Amino acid sequence: MSRSGGVVATAYLSLFMVSADNSIINTAVPSISAALGASTPAVQLAIDAYMLVFASSLIIAGGAVDRMGVRRSYALGVGVFTAASLLGAFAPSVPALVLSRAGMGIGAAFIVPSIFGLFATELTDDGRRRVLALWPAVVGLGVAIGPVLGGLLLTRFWYGSIFLINVPVGVVALIGTATLIRRREPVSTPARPDLVGAVLLLTGVAALASAIIFAADGGLPGWLRCAFGAAGLLALIGYTAHERRTDRPLFDLGYFRVRTFTGAVVAMSGLFFALFGTVFLAGQFTQYGLGWSPLAAGAGLLPLAVGLTVASVSCAAVTARAGARATVVTGLGLGAAGCALCALAAADLRYPLLATGLLCCGLGMGLSVGPALTLIVTSLRPADSGVGSSVNAMFQQICGAGGVAVMGLVFSAGYGSRIASAPGLPAAAGSIGDDHELLAHGSGQATAWFADAVSSGLLAAWITGAVVAAVAALAALAILPTAPSTRVTPRPRKVNAL
Repeated sequence: MSRSGGVVATAYLSLFMVSADNSIINTAVPSISAALGASTPAVQLAIDAYMLVFASSLIIAGGAVDRMGVRRSYALGVGVFTAASLLGAFAPSVPALVLSRAGMGIGAAFIVPSIFGLFATELTDDGRRRVLALWPAVVGLGVAIGPVLGGLLLTRFWYGSIFLINVPVGVVALIGTATLIRRREPVSTPARPDLVGAVLLLTGVAALASAIIFAADGGLPGWLRCAFGAAGLLALIGYTAHERRTDRPLFDLGYFRVRTFTGAVVAMSGLFFALFGTVFLAGQFTQYGLGWSPLAAGAGLLPLAVGLTVASVSCAAVTARAGARATVVTGLGLGAAGCALCALAAADLRYPLLATGLLCCGLGMGLSVGPALTLIVTSLRPADSGVGSSVNAMFQQICGAGGVAVMGLVFSAGYGSRIASAPGLPAAAGSIGDDHELLAHGSGQATAWFADAVSSGLLAAWITGAVVAAVAALAALAILPTAPSTRVTPRPRKVNAL
């Protein structure tokens, strides 16, 4: 294997680790609750801590990557992620577990933009297009295989084993960093970072992401969730106003004037909304609708991974023939069609049709993510590759969390409305998990009403996902130029003395 091939393998190994950590913990909720004596909301906080810190730290970490250089920032991210995984494996309490998950989020926030930087410095334009075409397969495999791997480990070992597997992966990535990645001086940037912008951005993204992540958490009062959202929006408005005035912005908002950059970010945001929501709903479909075990439910996501792999392998050839714009829009259209097929499957709880929908979603993501990422990277200045790619990743994380929250809320509302109209049922516990214990194993009529309510909620939720993906496809078609836009003209910057 060539040195550049080793760099790509090392980078994608760590990317798989980061994406799998988004989903692997979901299979361990009962085990964590039993081992630590924790309530389900407390464990949910540990799950959400990773995505919350990851999303809110991305742009700040991306700016640090541009200042530190990709080799040092990649090593830092992998090191923090590995150490936090080791802490999580042996966490003695829920606060320690939350702390470890937050540490993994910080590590991941450095890893993702560093990978973009590695590809920008180590690969040619043609090589970068081929390698970025594999990005969705790596991310999707991590998301899809994470629950299966978690289920397998939990059948034999304690809950911490799902984090402990990150340690050897991190060690291999650190060895690859030391032996394969060249030392390069970072591109010259202003000596002093934009601290005001960083605080406003961190506050805004953290508050807004909290509002989205906890939108479906009935344990939090509604006014608090609304306050999170309002605070986040106000902080982000303040950040935008500040960045337009400062001569050393954390991220040059002028990039959003470039149709290539904006169209690709919009496309990826809509796709990740639908994909993360679909992965979440598929687990509800198989476990509550079909009564499968967590391990079987994880295996039920494999058609998504198959679609991702097939499309990612052929993505470069399709893009070369049809062009990036057409390929991205086609992928989004396939994602919308996949959600529609999942909605049809929910109508009478048929897994074969669900598998077809998951396969279609995987094909759509595999086709669109690679060319969209290439459009983003090629529209950025080299000095901004870290922070610019972080903007895209931040939107993906927030919209992914939004997909889970919004589609989850629609599912819960549809389920609740249907189950409330069921005649002659015993008093339900108020949540689908508790109702499953009360109704799904009761009389034949109760079981039928429970399945019908699950079906009704899933149908409405997947229609929502299909609509969002279709709107994103139309927006990308309207925004993306037929020929890639040139890079944005740099805004004059004042270099400040230390």
